[in-house]
Amino acid sequence: MGLVMLENKRRTRERLARQRESPWGSLLSPAKEGEVMHDYSSENVPEQPSPQQENMGGVLARLSVWSILSTLLFLLFTGGLSYVVVQMWEPQDLSDIAGYDDRGNPRDLTLALKNAGGAEISFSEGEINRYLRDTCRMRQGGIFSLIAHEHGLAVRLHDGYAELIIDRVLSTHLHQTTAVNLSFAREHLNGHPRIRVDFRGGEPLFNSLPRGGKIGQVGLPQRYMEMLRPALHSLVGSYAEFASLVQQHGYYPEFTGGRNGSEGHVRFIPIQDSAY
Repeated sequence: MGLVMLENKRRTRERLARQRESPWGSLLSPAKEGEVMHDYSSENVPEQPSPQQENMGGVLARLSVWSILSTLLFLLFTGGLSYVVVQMWEPQDLSDIAGYDDRGNPRDLTLALKNAGGAEISFSEGEINRYLRDTCRMRQGGIFSLIAHEHGLAVRLHDGYAELIIDRVLSTHLHQTTAVNLSFAREHLNGHPRIRVDFRGGEPLFNSLPRGGKIGQVGLPQRYMEMLRPALHSLVGSYAEFASLVQQHGYYPEFTGGRNGSEGHVRFIPIQDSAY
């Protein structure tokens, strides 16, 4: 019994001596049999994500990519639409149209057509626009009737078609223009020659779609210009005598654009038994 007690005291002295040698005591001492030591190494190992967490992270990443793409598409669409609206309100430059702004004396085109008696006759772009300037009395209808206080009518001649331009004056420095391209084609119906009127002319849109005119600076397809047909019929009604003479003598209009600063011309060529 005494030997056992002496052995225990010896072990205790040795353990205390080892603790004094290490400043950290038994924290860094190897564990003895029966002692329980805490393993701190596991606290520095990051926790591995579960499969559910990995799947959720992938979903969130895909949603983030789609939200960025949808935002970019929305900004592109909004920017494109804003650009088109601005271009629709940007009027054409009418300063190159002969006779539209000058104060020259107009020629009476109706009287000249009557005196031609069915023979071929030609009018210049300037003569047409001066005549329209002094005789056209258009009334604005629709939504523009609330803000347009006056407007003008101009014709720009191209090879094969005429561009009829309505210039609405909204304020001193604000105009809005709508242009319709008019072309004419000869054809036969039941063995008789006739003339077909089309709302088309100029370079096609998107390489294939027929161009019918413009609102501001934006080109429009032919089918959208069909909406203006009632207004054009009303305009022709304002020149009933001139239209009657054209129909009576079977005139076919042939357009030529100006070149090298010269004015464009329209020739009225008679064909027999034509009808509109």
